[in-house]
Amino acid sequence: MKSKTPLMLIALCLITVFSVVAKENPATSGKAPKASITSLEHNFGTVKTGTPLSFTFKVKNTGDADLEIKNVAPSCGCTSSQFDKLIQTGKEGGITLEVKNTEGYKGEVVKNATVTTNDPNQPTFTLVLRATFTE
Repeated sequence: MKSKTPLMLIALCLITVFSVVAKENPATSGKAPKASITSLEHNFGTVKTGTPLSFTFKVKNTGDADLEIKNVAPSCGCTSSQFDKLIQTGKEGGITLEVKNTEGYKGEVVKNATVTTNDPNQPTFTLVLRATFTE
């Protein structure tokens, strides 16, 4: 009768290797960041033409790994952004969108920016600024 020891040894080695890889990989270990945002949109209401717009969206990391904000890409060159690149577990950071020059704006204006993160359930989302300009 042949021994099953070599086959059992190979199986044990594979199980050990896969368990080590799972512990080192956050995606398989269950640890992941989670971006929690109260609102994806801010409405300034009615403002006078020429009034600069600036708003900071609060982002909380409710996951159990560091949240990385990889990029914030405004939809046009008139909008700028500043943001916290790393938000630790349980902490809050911010993403500020700003439109400095609103001369000539009339009526409803909508500006947005696409945010890219390492949150596996929400790798991208869009933030929106709204205002209605009057003279």
